[in-house]
Amino acid sequence: MAESTKAILPDQTYSIFQVKSDSEYRLLRFISLSQHQKDAAQFRSRMHDEVVNLFDEVFPDKKAIEDRLKKDGFNVLRGDDGQQVRVKDESMRIAEFGVGFGDGCCWVNGCDTRSLDKLVDWKTYDLVYTGNIPEVMRKHPSELLDSLFRQFNFSYADDYHGRSMSVSDVIVLSQDGKLTSYYVEPFGFKEIPDFLPPENPLRNAEMSMEDDFDMIDGIINNGEKPSVREEMNEYRSMIEAYVHPLPQNKKKDHPDLEH
Repeated sequence: MAESTKAILPDQTYSIFQVKSDSEYRLLRFISLSQHQKDAAQFRSRMHDEVVNLFDEVFPDKKAIEDRLKKDGFNVLRGDDGQQVRVKDESMRIAEFGVGFGDGCCWVNGCDTRSLDKLVDWKTYDLVYTGNIPEVMRKHPSELLDSLFRQFNFSYADDYHGRSMSVSDVIVLSQDGKLTSYYVEPFGFKEIPDFLPPENPLRNAEMSMEDDFDMIDGIINNGEKPSVREEMNEYRSMIEAYVHPLPQNKKKDHPDLEH
């Protein structure tokens, strides 16, 4: 359960997140949590094997390491950190190879795969809908989840433009200042921790006084940027307006997977 000091979403609402529609995210559609675990374990094993393979090799510079990893089939990401090389797998997971330096050369000295423990990353999702939780369902989350699945498969609100709810979607309930996230599985729902990251209290304090919202960096008032302020105000207005009641019946011709 992700607990926020300043609610990201309005209280007593549900929000539906769906995997981004871009083609590069296609492998994340309709994937169960157990498959996420298997894919992450395979990626971790592959990185560890590569470290073992390169243990005794030295390279003239970091670029040579990146070229070797590309040759070995890794998708290497650009980065300015001289101490690491970031790589990404087909399911958008990112991990890092550590780089050591000395005597005019460099080498791979390990790998950091801790990020793979977070199976579902909110950065690969879009918020597609937010609605009010009916008062009669506020103490019955399982019934609410089932109701939402039926609603978003067989009938919609006119202003809903997402896909039919199916495996890999995430439903976030915002109640009493707490955010609880549920992953849609092939059968039922699974609560997942910290899908939406808690807001940083220091960042909140700075935003309350900062006159340049493009510089949330621990230094108050770096310089005025009216256009950024206007964008923030517009974003807040959009979020406040982006709350809908539970969808009314609207027949869908081709509902998605059965639940």
